[in-house]
This record gives sequence, structure tokens and C-alpha cells, in this order.
Amino acid sequence: MSSHKETFLHCVRDCDFSRNIWHHIGFNDPTFFSFTDAREWRKVGSTGSQAYTFSAGVWWAWRHRNWMCLNNDSWSLNRLSFNIQSMVDIFTSSFSSNSDGTAVSRLIKWNNDNFSCVILNVDGSCLDSPVRAGYGGIIRNDSGFYLSGFSGFIRESSDILLAELYAIYQGLTLAKDLAIDELVCYSDSLLCINLIKGPIVKYHVYAVLIQDINELICQSNVTLCHTFREGNQCADFLTKLGASSDADLIIHASPPNGIFDLLKSDSSGTFFLRD
Repeated sequence: MSSHKETFLHCVRDCDFSRNIWHHIGFNDPTFFSFTDAREWRKVGSTGSQAYTFSAGVWWAWRHRNWMCLNNDSWSLNRLSFNIQSMVDIFTSSFSSNSDGTAVSRLIKWNNDNFSCVILNVDGSCLDSPVRAGYGGIIRNDSGFYLSGFSGFIRESSDILLAELYAIYQGLTLAKDLAIDELVCYSDSLLCINLIKGPIVKYHVYAVLIQDINELICQSNVTLCHTFREGNQCADFLTKLGASSDADLIIHASPPNGIFDLLKSDSSGTFFLRD
């Protein structure tokens, strides 16, 4: 086995901390550590019954190794396992299939019948070239009646995670300003939801923003949920509106032009096909 392969195996599997990671996420079979060929180990792991967990584990074990080498720091097992599970959730939602391997067709609509309260939909995006980051959101009652909306442009950023998190923050802030005490907030970013709901990640680049969001959630009765993009089209419209403007934040007291057909589709319960 080449020196490069030996280094790969040692870094992501065989050192003591990496072994603890693998055990922590469920790889307890002794044969898992018996491979001597890195290529064969990756092949078996990425095609087995835990392929998503294996792939995410390799990625985060490798990132942790680089973090230790370049920053002389180490992440906790809980933080690593949370990051791995978040990636597995993303893989699962992106590549779900039937038992026979065929794609699952799903009909998606606006989520207005899960909770009997005010509904906030938010979204973030990075569009065009050069990239422009925008965010937006819309607040309605569960019948689809428009209460308020917002959109904005994030200067000097091309980070979609920041846009998605900032949309949640601004949406919850607007709801607080409107004295809305009970609210369900839908985002199509599963990563954002996992970061907000998961263990506190003290050294995350957006740790302060995540903490601010959690404080807003604690101040009122807020439920944070995931939705597919097909059920989030009004928020997507406002996000693109924000990315195409130069305003840091615009509050839309009435529906902006161009969104009425989307509002009508949502309130009438129109289904959209998701493959």
C-alpha cells in the first residue's frame, strides 16, 4: 500500500480519536478496521448499508484532522457526530428512493395545515455572477391571508448558509415586532434547522447569529420546521427580490407585485410535483 493510502487510513480511521468517531456513529464491527487497502475500504463503506453515514464520517474525520493540523485544535465527539448526522439527513432528503431503487414522486404544497397559528416561510439564496446573496420571508395566517413580508440584500457575501440563517433571524424579528406570540417558521434549509436545534457549537462561524435566533425562539411560542422548496415558493420569490435589490432590508406591508399568483396557489392548496 502506498504512503498516501497509509496516511489516508491513519487520518480518517486508525488514529485513536478517529476510531472513537467511528464507534460513536455506529461502526463497531471489528472487520471495519481490518482493511489494509484504502481504496477497497472506501468502496465497501460507500456502497454498504450505512453508505451515507460512512461518507459523511470520512468527510468530517478528514476535516477534523485538517483542523487539528492547521489550527492546533480538536472538536468534541458530540460536535463531530452532530455534523455527521446533519450531513446524513441532507443526503437522505436529497436521495430518497423506493426499495426497488426508483425515485420517489411526492406532491408538495404549502404547509398551512400542520399548525393552527401564524405561518412564517423564509428562504435565502445566492444568485447571478458576480454572486449576490439575498434573503426573504412572508408571514401569513393559516388561511393564506398576507400579514407581512420582507426581503434584503447581504453585502460582500456569497455564503448561502448566512443567507438562510439571516432570513430566519429577520423573520422572527419581524414577527416579534408585529406582536405575534405563536408562530411556526418553515425553512427549506435542513442544515440551518439542525444548527439551530442541535447542540450549541461555540466555535461555529455564525455562532452569534445562531444564538440570537435561539433567543428569539425562546421569547415566544415558535416552532421551527423543515419544508421542501416546492412548498416555499413565496419566500423564494421574496428572496430573489432581495438579491436583485441594493437594500439591506425592506418590509413589505402589502404583497409586492408578481407574488399574487403564488399566494393564490398556496391558499388554494395547489400541489407541486417533487421527484
